[in-house]
Amino acid sequence: MATIKKLSGGQMPEGFVSPFKRVQQQERNDDAFACIAIISGRSLEEVTKLAIQVGFPEHGPAYVDNSLITRVLHNLGFTGGEYQEVTSLDALPDVAILCIDFNSITDVGRHVVWHHVRGTKTDPAFSYVIDPGSWIDPK
Repeated sequence: MATIKKLSGGQMPEGFVSPFKRVQQQERNDDAFACIAIISGRSLEEVTKLAIQVGFPEHGPAYVDNSLITRVLHNLGFTGGEYQEVTSLDALPDVAILCIDFNSITDVGRHVVWHHVRGTKTDPAFSYVIDPGSWIDPK
């Protein structure tokens, strides 16, 4: 398992500005759409509208699965794929949507954006997560 050295007590390095703007989820099951909005720079409304166009039910019960996430990403010019279990942080790409808090009984988890910033000769590499959860402090 990889280890991560926390910088500045877990804070972002001084002067770092994320290229991603946090988009907060609005409903119980739109966390994946919020993550897509974060990565694509679109609004949650735009991503949800696109999801409806590619098969997400506009009304009634709905489930956001990997196939839907991949279709929406593809329509925005991004690559998605099957969920993959990773055993180390080194196995992750520089930007990914992670499914966390997964419950194998209900087959449900929630989604966050992972971003790895590569190090330079003067600055160490670091990674951070953008959580779209409505109950999370945006800081």
